[in-house]
Amino acid sequence: MRNKGDALIKSERYEEVIAAYEKAIEIEPDYYQAWYNKGIALSDLGRYEQTIYAFDRAIEIKPDFHEAWNGKGNALSDLGRYEEAISAFDRAI
Repeated sequence: MRNKGDALIKSERYEEVIAAYEKAIEIEPDYYQAWYNKGIALSDLGRYEQTIYAFDRAIEIKPDFHEAWNGKGNALSDLGRYEEAISAFDRAI
């Protein structure tokens, strides 16, 4: 499923990307990279609350995953939640 999601992301088929990563998460719930990649696809669709949830799940599994902290900061910023975004960016650093 991981490779399928990666290929779909490159073709910008985001709904299919999300479905592929959801399947991967079903099989391996602690697969932090799938949560992260799902978050990226959700962000590309402008679904920022869901993006934050996906990044939070990745962070719960791997707390030092700076890419997820950075992505969360971007999503929070897109929602105008700037103080929270700064905090997330600080964690990414």
